[in-house]
Amino acid sequence: MSKYLEMLSLFGVGGAHPGGLAYSKAILAKAAPPPHEPILDAGCGTGQTAAYLGHMLYPVTCVDKDPLMLEKAAKRFAAEGLSIPSHLGELEQLPFSEETFSAVLSESVLSFSSLPLSLSEILRVLKPGGMLIGIEAALKKPLPENLKTNIKDFYGFTVFYDEAAWKQILIQQGFQKAEIISVFHEDNLNEPTTEMDLSPVISPKHYDTLTAHYELMQTYNEYLGHCAFVAYK
Repeated sequence: MSKYLEMLSLFGVGGAHPGGLAYSKAILAKAAPPPHEPILDAGCGTGQTAAYLGHMLYPVTCVDKDPLMLEKAAKRFAAEGLSIPSHLGELEQLPFSEETFSAVLSESVLSFSSLPLSLSEILRVLKPGGMLIGIEAALKKPLPENLKTNIKDFYGFTVFYDEAAWKQILIQQGFQKAEIISVFHEDNLNEPTTEMDLSPVISPKHYDTLTAHYELMQTYNEYLGHCAFVAYK
């Protein structure tokens, strides 16, 4: 686990994915399956989006590889009166049967995974015609290779694509169709990632990592962005 992901876990950051919860809501309003269709939140973190889906009466299931994140998600669900099954597991080996879900939601998780394995597993657990809804980091414009390597190393990204490359890899890995989702005036949807569930003990190095993250985002703002897509099995 990268220092960045470890920091997110200890701080219990909700909405750390690009665009925050408001952006997720806008994307889901365009791309989610009909109500009552089963959705997997793959890499649920503190459960912020899963809780939203639960309140919208979707039968949502969570999976995350970080036990601390699952602990914080469970606390959230209990506080909000939700019963959402949660599982410890990795995208590369999902603990679910074939053709279980109508949709899989991934919010800034695929970029940290072994992508071919993750996409293969997502296809396996999707029902025929099911959809992958992704919100991922994306390059706005080409970045010098040395800077790209530094950013990948800091965050722990395994891939760092632009929109066109995301669409291409989804088709190459077996999805029938992939589309970029646009939200009008999306800049107005961004919200600060200020919701936190702090662990009792956090060392100074993790505060340093948080500071370094904000500085990177500010310094390379012209290059660093995000995209949302939906891909169909």
